[in-house]
Amino acid sequence: MIPPRAENLALDSDVIAEERRVATNTTDVIRVDNFRKAYTTAIGPICLAVERISFGLDYGECFALLGVNGAGKSTTFKSLTAETDPTEGTITVAGYNIQT
Repeated sequence: MIPPRAENLALDSDVIAEERRVATNTTDVIRVDNFRKAYTTAIGPICLAVERISFGLDYGECFALLGVNGAGKSTTFKSLTAETDPTEGTITVAGYNIQT
């Protein structure tokens, strides 16, 4: 069973603004909208790798993910390259949903 979404996250105003921008903007070349990834394990509890991330990129933009070990950077990039599917949310590249 996947844990419920954390609704009471303390989000920075810039993060909230980007979430809103991504939710209404469909012209970004890379679009990650409310991405969440949880891994199930055979013997232990579910591992929540990414809780809630949204960002969009247009042509020519430079972007980096920064964070401590275990923050979900590699999981996000694996989902961007369709190596792993999102548990929730959508990821599109050049208008194509990576899951389809």
